[in-house]
Amino acid sequence: MVKYKLAFVIERYFEFGGLQRDMRRFALACAQSGHSVTVFTSQWDGPNEPMLNVQIIDFRKLSNHGTMKKLEDFVLNLRQKKDFDCIVGFNRVGGLGVYFGGDVCLRAKLQQRGRLWRRFLPRYRSYLQLEEAVFGPGSDAELMLISPVEAKKYQHLYHTASERIHLLPPGIDRARLTTDSLAEAQRDAFREELGVSKDGLLLLTVGSGFYTKGIDRAIHAIAGLAGEHKKRCRYIVVGQGKERRFKAIAQKLGIGDRVSFVGGRRDVPTFYHAADLLIHPARTENTGTTLLEAMVTGLPVLATDNCGYAHYIQSANAGALCPEPFEQAQLNTLLGVLLADDRQRQQYGKNGSEYCRTAEIYSMAARGAEIIIARAKKNRGGQ
Repeated sequence: MVKYKLAFVIERYFEFGGLQRDMRRFALACAQSGHSVTVFTSQWDGPNEPMLNVQIIDFRKLSNHGTMKKLEDFVLNLRQKKDFDCIVGFNRVGGLGVYFGGDVCLRAKLQQRGRLWRRFLPRYRSYLQLEEAVFGPGSDAELMLISPVEAKKYQHLYHTASERIHLLPPGIDRARLTTDSLAEAQRDAFREELGVSKDGLLLLTVGSGFYTKGIDRAIHAIAGLAGEHKKRCRYIVVGQGKERRFKAIAQKLGIGDRVSFVGGRRDVPTFYHAADLLIHPARTENTGTTLLEAMVTGLPVLATDNCGYAHYIQSANAGALCPEPFEQAQLNTLLGVLLADDRQRQQYGKNGSEYCRTAEIYSMAARGAEIIIARAKKNRGGQ
């Protein structure tokens, strides 16, 4: 088999970031197939990966958009040197051979709700130029996307050729989620450690970037519950983010002692198995891997229907969706209904678990590796 030299470029890597985990899966899938993979990043915050050659490059500038422009310059220089058969990127910059898109379309977002004026600001002007460098007709990058809705937006706004777009299935790690299942006694002990009473209700959110994930929305919904249910609730947030603002909201609403931020964790499956409900009222969410992870473990889900993977909840009848445009009162009502009916909530969990046994939600990394290797072959002249 022909071996290829592959460059993976990501602005920074931290172990508990969703985009970062996807990058790692693609890189390892390619490396396990015998190809050489070098990861260029400004920061590697996680365990060493013996199969990957990690190179730390200083992409940092005073502004975020300045950092992205510096990263683009690095990619263009890397491409000019021709040391690699394919450059794979996870941030929107020009010069890539393959791009994996984990973000929503910025141009479409700015056209919503009177935000179009922002395109004149230096920050957004730079980001829009970078987005066009990836999706516009001047780019030849293969585009690995995970949201059909976002793919249509890019095609409409940038006239992106359909043959460049590859829609990937989700990449859920079934073994990771099912091997950490808990016996009843273990579950009770873990819940007790988290401060959940025997008749308590453990609500869970998993994700980094707390404002985007709607942590404040969840806190308001819990605070708005009827007295009995509010007393029973314990809310745990797993992930990295700025906690102070959200702790202050919980304190102000009188539930500060019922809300805990536990940081990024490697034992996330344990939290899924221990919880009673996943609540994910995200403001924007291109996919929402946590929704499917919860379903695999039999955990019912309450999410906003703007999440890219929300349709799986609907197809499986695995929970409830809060419609857009978002209204806090609607989320409050849905949460109250779910917590009031233990039997229905458990049925939603069973429905999700059963659906995920046969659903095509596990092969993203393998399919992505095929696309990357095909592009490397093309770049080398079909060899």
